[in-house]
Amino acid sequence: MTLERSKLIASIGSNINDYTEIAERWRAGDPTVRAMLTSIVETVVWLSRDNDINIIEPFIKSKDRTIIADAINKGILPVATPCQHLITIENHSEHTISLSQGRQIDDGTGRQWRLMSSTTLIAGETKKVLAEQSEINRITMTVPVNEPFYNLTVATTDDAYFAGIGVTNTTTGEIYRHTPKFMNAGIDEPVYSIHSDDLTNLSITFGDSVRAGKTVQAGEVYEVAITQCYGEVDPNGLKQAALVNIYTNDETKLNLYFHQGDMVRIGANPLTVAQLRLLASFPSMYDRNAVFMGNFDFLVRWHFMNRFDYMAIWNETTHEKYYGASLDSINHLNLTVVAKYDGEREQLIKDIRQMVARADSLLEGRVRVKAVEDRPYQIAITGRLAAVHDISAVQTQIKELLLASYGKKSLAASHPNIDGFNLQEIATRIRTSIPAFQDRISDFTVSGETSDNLIKPHQWVFLSEDSITVNLTRTADTGNALWTL
Repeated sequence: MTLERSKLIASIGSNINDYTEIAERWRAGDPTVRAMLTSIVETVVWLSRDNDINIIEPFIKSKDRTIIADAINKGILPVATPCQHLITIENHSEHTISLSQGRQIDDGTGRQWRLMSSTTLIAGETKKVLAEQSEINRITMTVPVNEPFYNLTVATTDDAYFAGIGVTNTTTGEIYRHTPKFMNAGIDEPVYSIHSDDLTNLSITFGDSVRAGKTVQAGEVYEVAITQCYGEVDPNGLKQAALVNIYTNDETKLNLYFHQGDMVRIGANPLTVAQLRLLASFPSMYDRNAVFMGNFDFLVRWHFMNRFDYMAIWNETTHEKYYGASLDSINHLNLTVVAKYDGEREQLIKDIRQMVARADSLLEGRVRVKAVEDRPYQIAITGRLAAVHDISAVQTQIKELLLASYGKKSLAASHPNIDGFNLQEIATRIRTSIPAFQDRISDFTVSGETSDNLIKPHQWVFLSEDSITVNLTRTADTGNALWTL
């Protein structure tokens, strides 16, 4: 890349002579000329890198760097979802005790929780209060210069995930609103955008009063509130809790604990590279544009993939194809979802509906929920093994591989598979993962179910122990003492 950059700059030096005045300014190091032309060079360098990658992987992205680059281009950020749980508080003192919103609680494992609302307990009273596993770190920053699209790097702690951010101009009292890529941002509107260059480091970009947003002014003071959390929390590990700080003697007589079944939201970690690989298969035209052709699948999967085992969301056109025409389906979306944590299903549906309404206000209150139906996918592997391999062991290996890759909790089964699973992909996975099929004698074929009964979006397609049939026999070379190829 450095060599390519040098070649481009050398090319400018040799071809700029046609413009005498600009050539002199270029050689003299005039920043107004240098800045413009070198920025074009940088753009060409990075575009050429993307083109090289696209040539190598035109359809299915497999390399980690390609997947991360695709996620960055689509504006996907490493955001985690904080866990929320009702905390039971018992007041064993003889006086009334009040706890304010934001009061910090320790769950005994080092994780910090915050009360989401204030509460008052009279003597002997027991209450349940919603708490969130998150911490807010506040940073104050003074802007040094007037600069359009001013960038501010956000520092986060290494042991917790980024969950959210708030920006306030304390000089003017304006609260800034997050606008992805300054979409629909008005002139002089207090907005900001967040981007990442490696899905680890985050930067806040302020606007430009001439084009979109508002230009920061020298001397202005901004407060950045960064919310961090530990993502998914195992409810079985939540027991006793305690206030981080004790302000009165009566507070020592409070008993706090997590009660089984009071989980509201289990939380979610940032998306993994494997999950980003799935999102990379979506065309870039769906980048934050869920309204286009009514495709909300990418939007919902992006924000909630770590909170469900299966999800399908479809528009009226798809609904008419599989379920028949109906006036009730006009201007409606249909949703089926299986939450990873059973007790979170209603909260997850509520969050998805809110996300859809933010993307398209026309669909507020117009997302209908359909119950999921399990549909194990029938698949058969028929093959021949050389005498050196143990048939029973290979059969077990095949089933374990397929269940791990396409079973009920797998990523491949988390989205609609209207045509069933890709048999070519399954065959490639078996050949590369099962040593018995890597010799020159053993062979196999894969076949899937051929049913006239169409797979519908609400049907959860997956492989199960009973849906996998493995028929293996010995090859013709069994017992033959001669060398074979």
